[in-house]
Amino acid sequence: MSVGILCPGQNSQSASALDFLLEHPAAQPVLEAFYSVMERPIGDVVSSEDLHRNAVAQPVICAIEMASFSAIARPRITVSCIAGYSIGELAAYGCAGAIGTADVIRLAALRAELMDRAWAAPSGMMAVRGVSERALESICRQNDTYIAICNGVDRFVIGGGIDSLGDVARTVQTMGARTTSLPIAIASHTPLMTNAVAPFRRALEQVTFHAPAFPILSGIDGSWVRTKAEASEKLAKQLNTRIDWMTCLSSLKERGCKVLLELLPGTDLAAIAREQQPDIKSRSFGDFRSVEGAAAWFIRASQ
Repeated sequence: MSVGILCPGQNSQSASALDFLLEHPAAQPVLEAFYSVMERPIGDVVSSEDLHRNAVAQPVICAIEMASFSAIARPRITVSCIAGYSIGELAAYGCAGAIGTADVIRLAALRAELMDRAWAAPSGMMAVRGVSERALESICRQNDTYIAICNGVDRFVIGGGIDSLGDVARTVQTMGARTTSLPIAIASHTPLMTNAVAPFRRALEQVTFHAPAFPILSGIDGSWVRTKAEASEKLAKQLNTRIDWMTCLSSLKERGCKVLLELLPGTDLAAIAREQQPDIKSRSFGDFRSVEGAAAWFIRASQ
């Protein structure tokens, strides 16, 4: 049975995500690569107050995802494709072997640095649920904010200046929508990140790219990325372009995926998949009490 991997994005990181991995032999090369690049043990980083800072969060998320993929990998599991959400898309290239582990962590740290510098004014992101895309687009235009991620027909993440996000929240709440401010201090996937795109593309172009072990889907349009040129363009363009996660899930279904596993440290992508594609078996790594439990389910579900 065709199986797919989901790589979560920022706001999913937590100290507990490492509980599965710190002593797992298959995860050690990734954790060692993190130490080599960041010059801090990942265990110290995830237990610090810095965990939600972009400069820390993005490389941590990539490392945890690559480590959890290494831990779950089994000869009896054949991955059909992989899709990553925001920073998770960079981790997906590491999981597929297209970009080396240390390079992924370096790129994640650079990505965070460039995004932090791209827009000086206080900005952030907010989840909105219960309003149509058309209505939300109109409200965002009136308040200098942008739809950053589409997770469903009435489920979005928007980005912009802090005050403007507050104005949008008050407006959509009068329409019955629910809003949640996210602990992310940049307006990812919006035009506010445009200054980060070109330097990140140049960095991607300098990295060694290998043929991926399985197809990687682009977060901005759900397309299959086949070449280094495409990868560099899609990963860079993603910084200031809306993520269309609903289309990614449709692409996974079209490619025949019947089973989806979301890697650590997230849980939201599996929940969204169950809602958007209820005929696909979707679970998150964190649903299980051990690596072995997650692997056993994945093997059973994929048969």
